[in-house]
Amino acid sequence: MNSILLLIFILYVTSILSLQFIKIKNERYKYIIRKSVHLLTGLIIFFLTFHIDQRSMLLLICTGTVFSVITYNLKKFNFIHATSGTSLGTLFYPFGILLSFLILYNMPVSYFRIALMILSLSDTIANLCGEIKKLNMRFAIFKDTKSIFGVIGFAISAIIIHIVLLPEPVSRDYLYILLSVIAAIHFEIISVRGSDNFTIPVGCSLFFLFTHGSSLDSFYPVIIIPLTAAGSIILFKKNILTQYGSFAAYILGIYLFTIAGAAWSIPVVTFFITSVIFTKINGSVNHKTDDSNRRNVWQVCANIFFAAASSVGFLLTGNNIFIYFFISLIATVTADTWASEIGPVFSKKCFSLADFTFKESGISGGVSIPGTIAALLGSLIISVLSYYIFFNRIDPALIIIITLAGFAAMFVDSLLSAFLEPKLFNMTFFINKKNQDSPTPNDIVNLTASLAAPLFFLLFQIFIR
Repeated sequence: MNSILLLIFILYVTSILSLQFIKIKNERYKYIIRKSVHLLTGLIIFFLTFHIDQRSMLLLICTGTVFSVITYNLKKFNFIHATSGTSLGTLFYPFGILLSFLILYNMPVSYFRIALMILSLSDTIANLCGEIKKLNMRFAIFKDTKSIFGVIGFAISAIIIHIVLLPEPVSRDYLYILLSVIAAIHFEIISVRGSDNFTIPVGCSLFFLFTHGSSLDSFYPVIIIPLTAAGSIILFKKNILTQYGSFAAYILGIYLFTIAGAAWSIPVVTFFITSVIFTKINGSVNHKTDDSNRRNVWQVCANIFFAAASSVGFLLTGNNIFIYFFISLIATVTADTWASEIGPVFSKKCFSLADFTFKESGISGGVSIPGTIAALLGSLIISVLSYYIFFNRIDPALIIIITLAGFAAMFVDSLLSAFLEPKLFNMTFFINKKNQDSPTPNDIVNLTASLAAPLFFLLFQIFIR
């Protein structure tokens, strides 16, 4: 057997090195050669998993990764690496396999084989199906273009790979297989510069790592994921979110509904729905264009990042303090958004905290009586609703503390908007970033100000409780 393995290795290396002597000018044939190298490499590694031990396999994969890095900028090996001026796919490929193997090192080897074959075989089939021209709709989540036929080919082949390679009885759990394939599709379509060669094996490996040995209710996420996808597409089509903003909302929705749970989801959904409604009303009253109201990925993250982090903190520790932080953070962004959108509807003037004069409503760092009332009401509604959902009861003292924390943090946001935001606008970074999905000074202000909410909660708890 050792002599056969040595022969296979020699033939593989000889075949790869001999490709440099084949003079091909047609870019399509060069592309086919590179995909063939990837497919052949994956198949050989797959074959070797049945015949050599883990340490030898790890050494072999590490050697291949080092070889890929060393040869990446050598002209003699352009036939392997050169795909386009921007693609890094041939570097992502070995690192993806290496990290996948390390993640699953102490797991059943069938998991690594599945991740490897999805990368090598399913991804190749997706590329071949993508070459079909007729009726093949194309799209891009990030930068790399994908196709509907490519996704279908990827999914069908991945399902077959799961059924063949998963051990029983898991190979008969078709809902689990469907969920795993849906996850793999996500890792394939979120590609930037060929990064799917990394996200596919690593993402699939993490999925197996987190679901191995657990009782996973596959039916619920299988339903939730397409519904969340449909919702994010509608938000994009209705000019509520940008392309990347809708994708961020999609990932957040999957986390909230499938991992965190309904108690964490309802306050966020309430904030989001009310924000959209009031933004639309403000836009209609003050004649703003739909594009000017679109929220991008940075705005989504600025509003939700620390709240999501608080939910993770609770899931890891079980400490209720993270629930209070979460509610106060959602109360803050709700108060800020309600004030910003409702204030200009009922008042054409606001008081500027920057120079203590009355100015046109809607400016950064401006406050008005209608906006202040809306902020307090928004913080109160979120606090009452969230507390009851989490604890199935009402604690007036704690609700007042959370409400005041969210309300006070909103004023921190106004102060930072008045004094910090103008300085950020003059920074070169923000001057040069002018497209719709670029971060803005307001995103930095919102993210920074939201941190005040947990601090105010701790402070008010000392004096009020």
